[in-house]
Amino acid sequence: MGGIMGCMPFGQEGQRSSTRPDGAPWADVVVKIGGSACTKKAQFETLNTEALSASSAQLAKLSSEGLRMAIVHGAGSFGHQHAKEYGVSKGTGEASFSTGPLPERLREGFAKTRLSVTTLNKHVISALVKEGLPAVAMSPCPFVGTCKKKLIDGILPASAAEGAMGLLKCGMVPVVHGDAVLDASQGCAILSGDVWMVELCRELGAKSAVFVTDVDGVFTKPPTEPGAQLVKEILVDAKTGEMELTGVSMNCASHDVTGGLKAKLESAADVLRGAPSVQAVYIVRAGSDAAAQAMRGVAPTYGTTLRRRQ
Repeated sequence: MGGIMGCMPFGQEGQRSSTRPDGAPWADVVVKIGGSACTKKAQFETLNTEALSASSAQLAKLSSEGLRMAIVHGAGSFGHQHAKEYGVSKGTGEASFSTGPLPERLREGFAKTRLSVTTLNKHVISALVKEGLPAVAMSPCPFVGTCKKKLIDGILPASAAEGAMGLLKCGMVPVVHGDAVLDASQGCAILSGDVWMVELCRELGAKSAVFVTDVDGVFTKPPTEPGAQLVKEILVDAKTGEMELTGVSMNCASHDVTGGLKAKLESAADVLRGAPSVQAVYIVRAGSDAAAQAMRGVAPTYGTTLRRRQ
């Protein structure tokens, strides 16, 4: 036990710290490869190979420059359809959940959802490792659970945070994904990768957070529509989370059970509210020059930057 504990990133009195003993953050940046940047969301269980490869190459170069990172990836077309079809996000609903087995159909849906998201995780890890990045998967289930769809006590379990720190301490890159998880209130639920963004940024003391997507950022309307304009900066009220989003469309695909653009922006705002170390959150296109800038903590020339309102 002594040898193991000596490797764990505890501070004084067993408390974990968002910084290393030398005062540096555990991770300089936390990057989310969104579902649209690693899959083709309109095609069931289909990879977006070009975007995933481009992001993997950029992240590997970032690592070669000495920047430390943690990575989160969405589920895209590999998880949402099963989750919606079987009602995994709703669990047992209003029915009281006991310690007994979940209904058969819910068990089937949970298993299929997990198989789907872990299959995608293998593809993402493979793409990252191919580029020379020492990426190591951290699957939430069954080690991270929820209650009424929220993290128990509102934070990651100590084992999850310390696990990410331990990997970073050893020079590895932790890679987490959205997942089907056990829920104390309704049996099971979906834990979005966006929640991991908030938690890892706070726990690891990251200076910036980057959401990589298949578009250049947030637009005043869907970017395929005529007249759509890129919103380059969004100011967030650190106390209320309110954002200046006048004119931005909040459409979302029906199969995305974790929410559309509104949920993504709220998660980005939550990073600024919940992770004091984060100076800015960036939303950029996979493989773009803007993504390369954002990953280095530089405001992208063509992307969306979220900052705290002064």
